[in-house]
Amino acid sequence: MRTLSASCASDILEPKRSMGGTSMYKVIVADDEPMMLEGWRTMIDWAGCGYELCGAASDGEEALEMFRAVNPDLIVTDIRMPGLDGLELIQAIRSRPECHVRSVIVSGYAEFGYAQQAMRFGVDRYVLKPIVTEEIHGVLEDLFALLDQGRRERQSDEVLRAAEAEASVLRLLQGGCSQTQASAILGSSARAGFCVLLAEACGLPESDERGRESARAALRLASGELRASGTPCWTFEEGAGRAGLLAACEPRLLERRLESLRETFPWLCLYASAGEQGYEALPKLYGQALAVRERVLPFGRSGWYRHADFEQFGRVGFAESLSSAQKVLARVEAGEPEEASRAASDLFRLFERLSAPAGWIEGIVRHVAGEMMRRRAESANENGKALQASAASDEPFRVPGTEAELVRRCREEAELVRSARLAAEASSSPLHEAVEYVRRHYKDKLQLRELADKFHLNPVYFGQQFKRETGHGFNDYVHLMRAQEAQKLLRRTDMKVAEIGCMLGYHDTEYFTSKFKAATGELPSQYRAKEWVRES
Repeated sequence: MRTLSASCASDILEPKRSMGGTSMYKVIVADDEPMMLEGWRTMIDWAGCGYELCGAASDGEEALEMFRAVNPDLIVTDIRMPGLDGLELIQAIRSRPECHVRSVIVSGYAEFGYAQQAMRFGVDRYVLKPIVTEEIHGVLEDLFALLDQGRRERQSDEVLRAAEAEASVLRLLQGGCSQTQASAILGSSARAGFCVLLAEACGLPESDERGRESARAALRLASGELRASGTPCWTFEEGAGRAGLLAACEPRLLERRLESLRETFPWLCLYASAGEQGYEALPKLYGQALAVRERVLPFGRSGWYRHADFEQFGRVGFAESLSSAQKVLARVEAGEPEEASRAASDLFRLFERLSAPAGWIEGIVRHVAGEMMRRRAESANENGKALQASAASDEPFRVPGTEAELVRRCREEAELVRSARLAAEASSSPLHEAVEYVRRHYKDKLQLRELADKFHLNPVYFGQQFKRETGHGFNDYVHLMRAQEAQKLLRRTDMKVAEIGCMLGYHDTEYFTSKFKAATGELPSQYRAKEWVRES
């Protein structure tokens, strides 16, 4: 018997490509006449027709053994051979599950009975000897088209099956599956310990193609490594640009095994749930991963974020820290260097009191630094080159790594704001000064008459000119500024509506709600729900 060549064996793992870029199809031939086998090797332009001749067998038994080794796409066989003949060979191959092989019978007999039997066995072509090169080339071209069509259909079916499987996993995580359905999806792992991991690209521009598919590619790679190590897992698509992984293992084990993900995909944000036993806990674990994402997303920092860290920090601690960070930004924006420095130090005292995890501290500090950078750029656009006088404005964005560095940065930014404001005030009118004062102090209790007196303006004249300058009446403008800040807090935090209203100067929640709706057209709760759905 002939043995499979090394080149053909490598083709099983890595198919060759035709000149058109399509994978070349593998073929074996079987004939008990040596001259015929030589003819198949030398007379046919296999590569030109898109095929790779991977073996030639001298009888049916040898051909069947070669078929098992090569797993060809096409088999060409003589009908009469000792032992296992051509029709029996085709029948044996067709009986294998998931068999997609095409077949050609070659015979020296033009008997209708043979052709009829070949058709019954599903043979694709029946060719009479002697072989004619042009005729065989035509048959190969026809079968190439059929093989291409079959491959596309199978790939399409595989994509559909994969999408259905992922949709089933997502339904399971959302609590939409019965015990029977959960068992069908998870199999024997239904009572195992589970954890959920979500992934998405973070900090990349929308034009960067790495961000679109990297989360999905990363978790597919991770799932392969987990399964290879014996850990059952299931991937799913969680939303646009986001992917998820359900793993039957403890979170620490998952993180240890997927450590290489952070090196290969350094721009990924990974949100990990805690671990719990049984499929009934999956909706809870999924909710934990989503909750971690909601709190990390505003910071735009890649890394591995754990629910355990967040649980230790607590919902109250997170909201309190973010509120303290907003006070730092308010003092910077007011151009008050001493107060800004003191507020930055107070923020770190709060971190110490709450025993905040390092990841959360860095995220909140990043948020403060990023907001200062953004507001500096906005002010520079509004005030020309006033803020560009300092060399500090040309520094690249860098997250302060220590308390001292953040205090220094806040002081410098507040001094820049104050200097720019003094320069602007030197050439501005009392009306513009009053409007700017409202923009800085809209959270305070403001009265039109008191503000007019402060800037030595007639109240009626001030009210008329204020509306001409801003397009809004005085009180409406204050409520609009507060509503815009409230929208930001509703998107970025999980603070209660009452807490946000109080922070913005409203001590009655219903009054705040009515003013928010008047300014935006919807209730705060409706706005938050809509934004969370849009982001997910």
